[in-house]
Amino acid sequence: MLVLSLLALFYGRADAQVAVSSLTEAQRGRVPGADSTSLATLYEQVNVDYTAGDVQAGLRAEAFRSQTGGRGMVSLSQKYVRWTHGLASLVAGNYYAMLGRGLTLRAFELPGVVLESPGYRRRYTPSEDLEGGMASWTGNRVMARALIGRPVKSDVPPGVADVDRRTDWVAGGEMRFRSAGSLTLGGTAVNLRPEGREASWAWSGLAGLDFLPILHTLGVKDASGDFYGEYARRGGGAEAGYGVYLSVNAAVRGLGLSVEYKDYDDFALGVNDPPSLVREHSAALLNRTTHVLLPLNERGYQAELTYVLSDVGTVTANLSRGRNALGAGFETVFDERYLAVEMDRFYPDFSGLAFFDWGRDELEGMLDRRTGGVLLEREMAGGQRLSADFQVQRGRRPFGHPDAFTDTYASVSWQHPAGFGAALVMERSSDILETDDAGTLTQIETDPRTWWAVNLNARLGSRYEALLLVGKRRGGTACTSGTCYQVLPYNGVEARMTTRF
Repeated sequence: MLVLSLLALFYGRADAQVAVSSLTEAQRGRVPGADSTSLATLYEQVNVDYTAGDVQAGLRAEAFRSQTGGRGMVSLSQKYVRWTHGLASLVAGNYYAMLGRGLTLRAFELPGVVLESPGYRRRYTPSEDLEGGMASWTGNRVMARALIGRPVKSDVPPGVADVDRRTDWVAGGEMRFRSAGSLTLGGTAVNLRPEGREASWAWSGLAGLDFLPILHTLGVKDASGDFYGEYARRGGGAEAGYGVYLSVNAAVRGLGLSVEYKDYDDFALGVNDPPSLVREHSAALLNRTTHVLLPLNERGYQAELTYVLSDVGTVTANLSRGRNALGAGFETVFDERYLAVEMDRFYPDFSGLAFFDWGRDELEGMLDRRTGGVLLEREMAGGQRLSADFQVQRGRRPFGHPDAFTDTYASVSWQHPAGFGAALVMERSSDILETDDAGTLTQIETDPRTWWAVNLNARLGSRYEALLLVGKRRGGTACTSGTCYQVLPYNGVEARMTTRF
């Protein structure tokens, strides 16, 4: 009601602007292992944002329809009002925020991601927002923020009867001070009040240093760098825990280096999202096997070196490593080494990327993994682009017979500068986790599985964008912006339309 009242109050102002966007996703098919026949479903998300001077208000509505009874829903899942004037800002309703680097609190969303809940079988946007209020002041020397709200249970879709998605409370804030030079000091604090459990708290101290003014004072040119460190503690109703995150970045001419360190012990607060220090890959097979952070107990580091060759390309080397102490004498190891060479132009009208990755992730049952791939792209007459992507992964698990498996990914795509294109995608796997049918308890299937799909896309100006999938999509882990989630497998037709006004 608050949002609608403000819309009515400011409606008609000469400086008012209204932005409307919608996301429609229609499916006709089935989820293997869960549906015996094809089903027709429709998901719709509508966002309305209204701006008038210093005030902005908005809302989000979500709806889902399915042939199967009991799955449909219509929900006003978000609503907010924000006032911004100069350095000050106030927001009431649903909002996103991050304290520090996310060790004590991070409320966020992955734009464009729509998931289907395996338990409720409803499609929805898995937003990790807060519902409450936040006040902030952002100046050149001082930054202050205070907030209170109810976090959402993002694994439960909106509109589920008799299920309250917001039962807990969190209150907290952050303060930062920046010196006249390049030093920043500050801290964060949160108070957690989960329903039915004793309240707890967490705090962190942070420090940042920009090396650029120091380097300029010393007469060092063409170089930059920075340091960030944060130490956090938790206590109260839960057992004491801690979190440590350190980061150093440096660059000189075409050479860049980034080194990060993490140490998390019993630091899963339910509202936080510490840096994972795991490289996020665009390659399909590597993205699927991304290590998922376990903040209950994980220690490790990540280092990445990049070198840019002017008018030629970029060389990237990454090393990530982590350890999970899951109990007395029981420890799992994750490590990954990645090397890639990206060529802007290695042959007339051609560009390409070649990579090789090797490592293991014992926490996910991956004892050994070798992955390589090549992406070639050619720009043709009239701006059309033709690309081919081929990736192979060889892995080994501690179970299954045979315990070794091979994953293959291949795609050929064509894109027209007018905004439309097509792609043919193939995946094949002999991984026992993919080949075995859970419905046949007395038999273990080992024959490789293959997924074929055709993807079409079209963009009409800046307002309309359409995607169409026909075929089979492999399920599993997918990662976006450092956050990983599970995508259900799907066989059938899926159409997505994004509209902006």
